[in-house]
Amino acid sequence: MGTLTTTRDQFRVLSSLLQAKTLRQFDERLQQELTPALGCDVIGLYLYSETTAAFSPVSECFRDPASPAYPVAQLPAAGTIKEAVVRAGQAILTQDLSSSPWTEAQAVAPHLRHTTSVLVAPIRMPSESTTGATAKTLAVIAAVSPGKPDSFSEKDRIFLDVLGQHIAPVLTAVLAAEERDTLVAINSQVVLGTITLDNLIHSIQPILSNVIHHDVTGLVRFVGEPHNRWFDIVACEGVAIDQEALRQFPFEQMAAAEILTTGKPLLLTGHNQERFAEHRYFESLGVFSAMLCPLLIHGRPYGFLAIGSKRRNAFSERDLALVEQIGFHLSHAISNLSAYDQIRQLKEQLEQENVYLREEMGASLDLKSLVGDSHALQKSLRAIEMVAPTDSTVLITGETGTGKELVAQAIHRLSPRQHKALITVNCAALPPTLIESELFGHEKGAFTSATSRKLGRFELAHGGTVFLDEVGELPIDVQMKLLRVLEAQEFNRIGGSQTIRVDVRVLAATNVDLEQAIKRGGFRADLFYRLNVFPLRLPTLRERREDIPLLARHFAKKYSLRHRKPVKRINSAALKALSAYDWPGNVRELEHLIERAVILSRGSILTIDELEGLGRGTERISEPRTMAEAERAHIMDTLARTNWILAGKQGAAEQLGMKRSTLQHRMKKLDISRPPRHLS
Repeated sequence: MGTLTTTRDQFRVLSSLLQAKTLRQFDERLQQELTPALGCDVIGLYLYSETTAAFSPVSECFRDPASPAYPVAQLPAAGTIKEAVVRAGQAILTQDLSSSPWTEAQAVAPHLRHTTSVLVAPIRMPSESTTGATAKTLAVIAAVSPGKPDSFSEKDRIFLDVLGQHIAPVLTAVLAAEERDTLVAINSQVVLGTITLDNLIHSIQPILSNVIHHDVTGLVRFVGEPHNRWFDIVACEGVAIDQEALRQFPFEQMAAAEILTTGKPLLLTGHNQERFAEHRYFESLGVFSAMLCPLLIHGRPYGFLAIGSKRRNAFSERDLALVEQIGFHLSHAISNLSAYDQIRQLKEQLEQENVYLREEMGASLDLKSLVGDSHALQKSLRAIEMVAPTDSTVLITGETGTGKELVAQAIHRLSPRQHKALITVNCAALPPTLIESELFGHEKGAFTSATSRKLGRFELAHGGTVFLDEVGELPIDVQMKLLRVLEAQEFNRIGGSQTIRVDVRVLAATNVDLEQAIKRGGFRADLFYRLNVFPLRLPTLRERREDIPLLARHFAKKYSLRHRKPVKRINSAALKALSAYDWPGNVRELEHLIERAVILSRGSILTIDELEGLGRGTERISEPRTMAEAERAHIMDTLARTNWILAGKQGAAEQLGMKRSTLQHRMKKLDISRPPRHLS
């Protein structure tokens, strides 16, 4: 080429590139102009990342796995002709790539046809001599002529070298314009679009794909307390990630930990992420490059935006800078979405709590079950009358079915707190992993499934009463937190640092011997003494046999009305049989037996024939039995009558007046298992 032709060619190329609006258009026009001008087969463009010394391919010939040039784009920068060009600050020409020292020669060896000429030139901003700053390389142009020796001349090298300096400002302007337009589009989408946290990533995906070639997009949120950090994948497109598989890696050795610590974005090229424990896992999924950009909500780390690729060297510093700006807009969007979501969740939670509180406050109280003429019951009733007006903690003990929950309701209704909530917690019915959250609540993100803040039962009962049924079943670690509530009327939600102060009266009940549990190490002695301020033992039905006829008549009347039966009275033989039975299930067993008798009745008088199951399979036990033995015998009897069916209307749980989970828990505790079936 002559000098005049070179100048004209440069002007023509420059004029064409000035019309480009996007990086993709810039690359296409560069190829259209330079391919005929240099007489080569392939022209490609790489963006250069100074901090990672990596080259990310822009042109399709470098990004298509089917292209012979693809392996070259996957190489680390070290030892390549591209690295040499950046270091030299000028174009480099080789007439025979196969005999050159550059690593590209080995990467493309199977695809080389005879001698291949290669010309590589930097696109660099001119140096600013007044400030002493060196020229900055933005990108690299690579021209390849396979099978054509001496395809490029020294004039071609100089032409491309000079052109690289002239088009650098154009490339800078194109990148800036594309970034501006992208951010405007993203901002419009996340501000004006109808989005939620779940579809946030999906909504920006089309915009993102136009400017950054990628295969995977994810939104990740940090969860847990500072000493137990982890992350949840809120949304992910392009690959299926097994979060449980990731838990094999220590958090502090993962990329997420570095983002949380530094607050700075990460550019992973596929050659520089060995320091992160999880990099092999992501490579097994086919993800070789990534950009991780931190997201901040009100100045605090929320999580990060992740962009991944199935290629190495897929992203440049320009891409990272753009994603960082996108992350800034997403942070604002997430902040707004979180606020709206929190308002919605709080509204729903308040509605649920109001329903729950209304149910608790409006629960029917069958105080007639506590009425009787026996000395044993009258003694308990006098104790209830004395302790109810106080704020004393009461420990209600007694066998299963003696009416401990009714006593707790009576104490609450007779106390100054009667217009506030009575919140009941069955400690045996809740899994150990959930009971702390139920009692004391949790903050959003405290654990994996904690997607919103939850108020605990103690907060709901502020100003009222908490009744802890089966308190002996509390896990030992939760007992310490309960002791703090009893002593200081304060606690912390799980995952929270704010101290919650409440005004709550605590009533507790148990049918196990807590002093024996203390000796076994299953219950804290200090908690027992704090609960046992006012012990209230309920008599068994065996100890108040004179009350059995009164109770039986009461239940007969109650269930004849409920089931629309004409029962008016119980004959003397039936009453005598009822009074003679030992009632291991106490008042609850009596109530269920009378209900069953009413259902079976055909006339207005209940007879002994209708007392189905009374003492079946067992002889009357005259010697004393422990509460556990009595409970076990009662459950076994009920299971036998129901053919070992636990759930449903005719199941044992329903007849025993407890939840299926509670029955299963008691069966396990009392070592009750179904006997093997004998084949005939």
